[in-house]
Amino acid sequence: MIPLTFTGGTVTHDDLSLLQDMAVAKQTDLLKEDMLQVEFAGGFLLDVGWYPEFDPAGDFRINVIKNYDWDRPVVVLTAHETAELIEKLDIAQNAIKGELRNSSQGTSAV
Repeated sequence: MIPLTFTGGTVTHDDLSLLQDMAVAKQTDLLKEDMLQVEFAGGFLLDVGWYPEFDPAGDFRINVIKNYDWDRPVVVLTAHETAELIEKLDIAQNAIKGELRNSSQGTSAV
């Protein structure tokens, strides 16, 4: 299983942790568009899916969404293997924390 930690977030959907820490090509039956969603304060969502679904040549897409504006993600990252995905999830969470810090100080880049 992939170790997932989300400080300050609430996991609302998680099929991502079903993946094993091995090549994704050996787990194509688990590679779906809707794999993980985590809600954070300030209207932020962290969303992870595999595109195209079930295709070993695809990639994980990590989106940070604010106020359900799916047409304008705040952050978009991609990864192909699980180790890279974990690194990118940390980057996405740090971006959310930064935005929340900016919001509490009265400024925001979003």
